Parts: sequence; C-alpha cells; structure tokens
Amino acid sequence: MTSFLTPATEQDGYTPYRALRRWQKVDMALLDVREGLSVLDVGCGEGYLLRKAARSASLALGADVAESRLRATRDGPIELAVADAQRLPFADASFDRIICTETLEHVADAQLTLRELARVLRPGGRLAVSVPHFLCEAILYRLIRGYLEFPGGHRRVFTPRALTRALERAGLQPYAGYPRDSLEATYWILLSLLSRPPRRFDGVLTTLERWRARTRAEPYSRFYHAADQLGNRLLPKSVVVYALKPACGTGGQAAPATSSALLPPPRPPADAASPPGCPP
Repeated sequence: MTSFLTPATEQDGYTPYRALRRWQKVDMALLDVREGLSVLDVGCGEGYLLRKAARSASLALGADVAESRLRATRDGPIELAVADAQRLPFADASFDRIICTETLEHVADAQLTLRELARVLRPGGRLAVSVPHFLCEAILYRLIRGYLEFPGGHRRVFTPRALTRALERAGLQPYAGYPRDSLEATYWILLSLLSRPPRRFDGVLTTLERWRARTRAEPYSRFYHAADQLGNRLLPKSVVVYALKPACGTGGQAAPATSSALLPPPRPPADAASPPGCPP
C-alpha cells in the first residue's frame, strides 16, 4: 500500500499546488471536473472553489447553511442555495461531482452528512472531501483552551483512516488522498503561541500575518511550494480524500487510472446491497 502521506502528483509529475491558498485544496483534474457535468459545493462559503469548478463544468451550484457566506461572484454558470448539509434539498442522483471542504468537522452528524452527499451524487460520480488533519488539531487543542467547544467551531477530529472508513460506510469508494497546507498549520500554531497574554509579540504577529499573505499569493512561490511539500509529510493542516460512487447494478467500480491514487483499491461496502440513490 502506498503511504497516505505521499503527495499526489499529476500526470506530468508536478504536485497539484498551483498556489498555496488554503481553500485551493481540491485538484479539479483529479476530481475530473469537465464540460457537460454538474458540480455541487457543499459548505461553499464565499465560493472560491465553486468559481474554479464553474470554469470547466456546465453547472456549478454552491450550498451553505449561512446565507451571509454565500458571496460567490455570479460569473459563469453558478447558482447558490441556502441548505443544511445534513438535509440537502436536492433529489437523489442530482449531481455528477461534489465538493465538501472543511465542513464535516462542523456538522452535528458527519456520517449523516456523508450519506446525504452520497444520495445526491449520481452513480459513477466523484466526490472530494477535506477535513483538518488530526495531528494539527491535537496541537491546537493543547494550546487553545476550549478549542473544540467554541460556538461554530470544530466538533470532531478525523484521522485519514477514519475519514476513508466513514466514506466507505456511506457507500463510496475512496481512490486518492493527500495531506495539505502545512504552512497554514505552522501559521496557526505560531499564532496560538504568540497571542497568549501578556501579548508581548504584537509586532511579530503583524510580521507573521504578512508572511502568511505571501504564502497564499499568486503566482505561487517555488520556495514556499517546496516548503509546503516537505511540511506536509510532518505536520499538515488538512487532508483531502477523493471517492467514487459505484454505478448502479454493480457491487464496485474500478478506481480512476491516476498516478495519484494513494489509497488501497476500492472495494464494495460490506453493508450496502446497492449504492445510495440506486434501486435496492
């Protein structure tokens, strides 16, 4: 089995970090977003990934529980909807591709949310999910009192294995995954350390914020790109997993042919007679 901590690579051997923006964590090529397909972004926030998907897809729809977050620019085939990820107001098998980034850690029932995503995903469709990495979360938990109890904060912590098993329980087949955003992890840990009373490091905090802005800027810095790659083997901020919904009438489906498949070959879920959204 290939290590989950091996960075994903594209066909040209280049890792998919075109810029070090924290929210640019989904590789649209690995998700196979293309013309003629529909994309749903659950928990889309201000819509950065939604707009990115809309460049290739025929329809991009963003859903978020907070109307105030739906600030995506309405350029291209973009639609917006206020929706709870645990009760999506869409029919079964409505979308070809689904994106759900930094959302599962906030919802009351993560497994219910994954089942909803699987329900509205068409058979043969693909899904990309990202969550905070457990190691960074454990450090922040030790540094920030009440870290997991903040209103609107993180309700749970995922390991990569726990996330892939949750996807399998929802009837999906994980086929690729990689860690991301180690520079963001560095930023938040330093911020937590330097922000403690009596706040003697306000000048350093200003410098730290400027540094973070440079790591997130486009065009990307090759130095920060290399540093982020190295750091992702040690202390990533997030982990991304891609999964496939089996086609109706099949117990399983072959994983997409890609050099970035970092997970074991997909297998049919043991407790599912047919994929969600398919006739029993």
